[in-house]
Amino acid sequence: MGKKQEKAWKYLLENKSATARELADAVGISYGYALSIKKKIGTPQEILDAPDKLTRSDVLDTAKNLVNGDRAEQHGDAKNNFVLMAAYWNAHLGLIDFIKVNDVPIMLALMKVARLHGDGTKNLDNYVDVCGYMSLGGEISQL
Repeated sequence: MGKKQEKAWKYLLENKSATARELADAVGISYGYALSIKKKIGTPQEILDAPDKLTRSDVLDTAKNLVNGDRAEQHGDAKNNFVLMAAYWNAHLGLIDFIKVNDVPIMLALMKVARLHGDGTKNLDNYVDVCGYMSLGGEISQL
């Protein structure tokens, strides 16, 4: 666990009803990262009844924090994972090197777009994840 995340958890233990904005300001983290941390814990009903609105910067900040923090720590190097995914997808489909590593983040982003169309709700996590996948794809495409 990183120092910022540890500091955020400590603050939330002492200030259980703090909003994501209050957490971000108190700990010195982005609003999006604070919101992602708050989603991991139980939240009092009065906070759930008054959800925070995300700006475009919040969505991008959240995606940035995930691809550079939580997701990177949980899943390891993105390029290595995408190479492996492409290989497994090709094998499953009986293809030989048809799906390239650059296709993987695009396909994952398209999965999130499909979820936005299919579930009837506009889950903000899907928007954040699309930004994250595309940022990883942009980086990998330059290698």
